[in-house]
Amino acid sequence: MEDTQATEAVKLVEEGTALWKVRGINKWFHRQYKIDTENMCLMGESKKWWSSGSTSGGDGAENSVHIVDITEIRSGWKTDTFNTVGSYFEKIKEKAASANEPVIEEGRSFSIIHGEAGRETLDLVASSQEERDAWVRALTYLLDKVRSSHQDNQYDLWLKKQFQTADADNNGSLTYDETAVLLKNLNLKLDNKHAKKLFDNANTNKRKRGGEQVLDSKEFVDFYHALLKMPEMEKLFKTHSNEKAGTMSAEQLCTFMQQCQGMGQMTAQEAADLIKEYEVSSLKSQEHLSFDGFYRLMLSNLFNIYNSAHQTAVHQNMNQPLSHYFISSSHNTYLIGHQLAGTSSLEGYISALRRGCKVVELDVWDGEDEPIIYHGHTLTTKIALADVLRDAIKPYAFIASPYPLILSIENHLSLEQQVIMVKQFKEILGDDLLTQPVSDDIKVLPSPEELKGKIIVKAKKPKGGEVEDDDDDDDDNTDIDYIDSEEQPAQAKKESPSSSPPLGYLSLIKRKTKALLGCSPKQKVHKPLAPELAQIVNVCEGKKFVSLFNSFESDMCVHFPSLRENKAKNIFETTPDDFIKFTQRQICKIYPLGTRTDSSNLKPYPFWTVGAQVVTLNMQTEDKPNFYNDALFRSNGNCGYVLKPDILIGKEPFVHSQLENRIKSKFFSLRFLRSSVRFVGHHFMRPQTKVLRVKIISGQHLPASEKKGDITDPYIQLKVRGHPLDKQKQRTKTIKNNGFNPVFDEVLEVRIGVPQVSLIYFTVRDESSYAKDPVLARACIPFSSLMPGYRHVHLTEITGKSLAPAAIFVHVAIQDV
Repeated sequence: MEDTQATEAVKLVEEGTALWKVRGINKWFHRQYKIDTENMCLMGESKKWWSSGSTSGGDGAENSVHIVDITEIRSGWKTDTFNTVGSYFEKIKEKAASANEPVIEEGRSFSIIHGEAGRETLDLVASSQEERDAWVRALTYLLDKVRSSHQDNQYDLWLKKQFQTADADNNGSLTYDETAVLLKNLNLKLDNKHAKKLFDNANTNKRKRGGEQVLDSKEFVDFYHALLKMPEMEKLFKTHSNEKAGTMSAEQLCTFMQQCQGMGQMTAQEAADLIKEYEVSSLKSQEHLSFDGFYRLMLSNLFNIYNSAHQTAVHQNMNQPLSHYFISSSHNTYLIGHQLAGTSSLEGYISALRRGCKVVELDVWDGEDEPIIYHGHTLTTKIALADVLRDAIKPYAFIASPYPLILSIENHLSLEQQVIMVKQFKEILGDDLLTQPVSDDIKVLPSPEELKGKIIVKAKKPKGGEVEDDDDDDDDNTDIDYIDSEEQPAQAKKESPSSSPPLGYLSLIKRKTKALLGCSPKQKVHKPLAPELAQIVNVCEGKKFVSLFNSFESDMCVHFPSLRENKAKNIFETTPDDFIKFTQRQICKIYPLGTRTDSSNLKPYPFWTVGAQVVTLNMQTEDKPNFYNDALFRSNGNCGYVLKPDILIGKEPFVHSQLENRIKSKFFSLRFLRSSVRFVGHHFMRPQTKVLRVKIISGQHLPASEKKGDITDPYIQLKVRGHPLDKQKQRTKTIKNNGFNPVFDEVLEVRIGVPQVSLIYFTVRDESSYAKDPVLARACIPFSSLMPGYRHVHLTEITGKSLAPAAIFVHVAIQDV
């Protein structure tokens, strides 16, 4: 029944219907929309023509969206636009009944969320609820279909796309001239003689079009494989297969997996099942694997350098205290741009929660009638707390995993509106809200498993009924100390620098506000605390951080202090032993300096090495800190919680071992180096250093050069990030004029003293004689999730968007020293 309804809905949207596109109050546009199912694209009519690409209509907004770029479909009013205009259109419903104006009702409304970051919205209104439901049903069906196809047949889809792109005349065949254009698009420079030879060898049918020899789609695949010769993989296949038959049996595949891939438990039956999945020829029925099938298998997630089991499911013990986990955390979650003049949006919360974030911030201030969220004393826009709770927190809190979500409250509310806030928490979040008090003698925090399905309110609950600002006031220090900064801070996307207030704006506003209240710049502004709010603060109670000594003496395990990044850095450099002890018992939050007005980020990994659980990041900024963060949290099914290694939670005995001298990091002081050696020698090191050897065999389909018209001159760089004394990098030689299938055949070796907290970071760079070598693609893997043997490093953009089938073919070996 469901399939029948979906099929009928797809027929409707293929033909198209008229929809109202809503951009704001008095900004709506009547457009014809339809779905091109052949190219899987939503198309919008504008100015009497159909948009089939990323084009703009008369309303200045995109009218087409590729289905693969859609994040989700939402029914009703669940976006910032609909929340803003919904009440307005309710009031003018009768007046808007004419043919020239829309009747905007929630039952007829739906939104398409799309774009790389999943924050762009296309808000639409159908003529009836039935029509809306048909659109939602069809889009959901097609989105599931595309995702499934994209996941299972990424490589085949890519091949088809290359053929279609090269086939300029759309007649199902390629001339040599079209093939020559394809070679350039494939990032490969060949002389005409060699290219013509490959073309002629592939042209077995000798078919002609207009007197010219052409390749059909099957011949194109042969031509493609001739281009993508991978001698090392062919040699591997021949070594472990029946050379005479040119096939690999299930028993031979099983032996290969056991001996070369570190999968000693694999059985012949499991190997046979792999053959059934990846072999496409008739050999499948004989349980034999051809080289093409072997090649497809090697490109699968099973041969990913990043353990696929770690990425797809929770595999760690989730019954430890909360303080024993790193927790994916967002800073000023409501902002999707600049810190002083950016937009506050539901999409900031939804995007973070979908990403696996488990600590989000609510900066709450008095609104006209109810609490609002925005970055106080700035030009950022405002959104209602109730909208955030209803349309973001409630429906998305557990979308990534059922483990607890922590709402970090920055409380600037009057008593009256604190009461309203608590009422909204209870009414909207219902039973999901954790309201049970904790005992006065609690010694250990509950576990993520015990708190499954619960939303925790983190706020200060000082004695005496007063509350302080959660974060320190000296954020306005304009001395920005970018810890371990290797590059200039990235600007948040889509924010115009000209729209930003001067750097000192926030500091000036804060000082003026305090002056009006009769406070000196060093005094804290106190607000009374509503008893109703105090009653729902339990396992995560905010507390001002004074010193580690003070915390050891007076803090309970539920106390959850916040440290500005430069204060945390100072403690990290001077007393790392104590920092680890501190984070074994209670959670601490580390947040960016207030001077990071461009929404740049601190590097999280130095703080992870001393056990800091909550390192908050501006998730709207696609940069290396977020890339590292995503890499770490993928290692436990992207559930938002990663169990800290035993060396950080006191479960592994302290060992006296010597750390080999390494080159001093230019980002850390000599004082820190000395303390780190002491730190490592007494508390941080396991007896054996690990040696990681990565043989960079070859690359395939590497991205094109950023220089227009140039062929890539690629090289591979490997970096280690984690403990500062493990910071190092190695690189391969450069391969000139070949980003399609460069062969490096080079071993990169690094010694890692603290592998438990290390990240392995690969980049593909394009050698340039004029400027810094640009990064074309990257990948990052926690050391603990590295897989041994022959593997593919699957490459992405800095946003995490896949560049499939771009990959590096490697061999990984790990040894104790």
